[in-house]
Amino acid sequence: MRHFALSLLAAALTVLSVCAVNAGISTSAPATAPVAQVENDEPRPIPTPEAALAAGRSLVDRFVQHVQAAPNIPDSARKAVADAWIKHRPDEHPEDFLTAALAMVSEPFRQGLQAMEQENYAAAEAAFRPLAAGSDPWIGLHAKAALARALIEQDRLEAAQRLLADLQQRRADLADKSFLEAEVDLLVGYCHLANLEYDQARLALERFERDHPDAPDKYRLPAGQMLAELKARRPGSLGEVSDLMVYAGRRLNRGLADPPVRGAQQRAIELLSQLIKEAEQREKQASAAGSGSSSGRGGIAPGGTPRTPAQQSMLPAGPGQKGELNRSPAARPGEMWGQMRPEDRQRILQSLRESFPSRYRQLVEQYYRQLAKEP
Repeated sequence: MRHFALSLLAAALTVLSVCAVNAGISTSAPATAPVAQVENDEPRPIPTPEAALAAGRSLVDRFVQHVQAAPNIPDSARKAVADAWIKHRPDEHPEDFLTAALAMVSEPFRQGLQAMEQENYAAAEAAFRPLAAGSDPWIGLHAKAALARALIEQDRLEAAQRLLADLQQRRADLADKSFLEAEVDLLVGYCHLANLEYDQARLALERFERDHPDAPDKYRLPAGQMLAELKARRPGSLGEVSDLMVYAGRRLNRGLADPPVRGAQQRAIELLSQLIKEAEQREKQASAAGSGSSSGRGGIAPGGTPRTPAQQSMLPAGPGQKGELNRSPAARPGEMWGQMRPEDRQRILQSLRESFPSRYRQLVEQYYRQLAKEP
């Protein structure tokens, strides 16, 4: 078994070495990204459900007032949004209404949401990008966050990180004009982790848990899972080699043979070399120990080979031992978030793709059907 492990490590090292040569890896250590610092703020007080609901309704009130005053919004959209809010203001989820209202005010925004739900992320990007750079502060803010999600789904994490960093710099706007703050903070942590920026990911996710203790489960549960995996990570293990190889493979699949790829491959080679040396040392020590304690017929030669076979099959003496047959291996963030199976990734991020509940979907569809009937 030890020989097999060594040969497996050696084979992996050979493959990575060939990849390194083909990619033109330098021998210098990869650059380390700066670690973001978490402010030493006190934890935010958790509002009561009643206070949170009142704040959410007040936010949508401001949006409806904006719609009534904005000169570029059609009169039909103004009336539809105002009438719908009168009807739905008693609802318990004003954030869902806001998304529907944005889709009524901006047809490109609605098309972007539909493209996201259909997993056509290139079309979603095409719809959201002009809106993110537009003049309307409400539509622009929400389109930028949606554009970041579309980029993440296309594995364009660096571009998404730039958008998310800009949104984080606009916390006053996020709080005043959206329900996006928790989602943005979660996605920042996700991007760091997917890019194997473990320290930045931990800080971002700890900040998320500190700042958003009352966030919906669709945000809190993935954040808690990612933090748990970060705590279980074992630096310098085969798990980290796997993370690095997956990360490099993802970028190479996008046609990127850039310094981050070369740095990841170089680090994987270095780790594999070290692991091989450690495995060889353990095998030498085990062989020496076996040689010193083995003698006579039926003994074990160095390397674990029987000197003479036993004449009768029998169980060895000694106490029995129960093993943990169902024990799960330690979780690895890179394996979970970089090498994630498509169905698992879809399950985790599905809630971020959903636009709004069915009652608000029907509201938007009814508005556009009525609009199509008008001359």
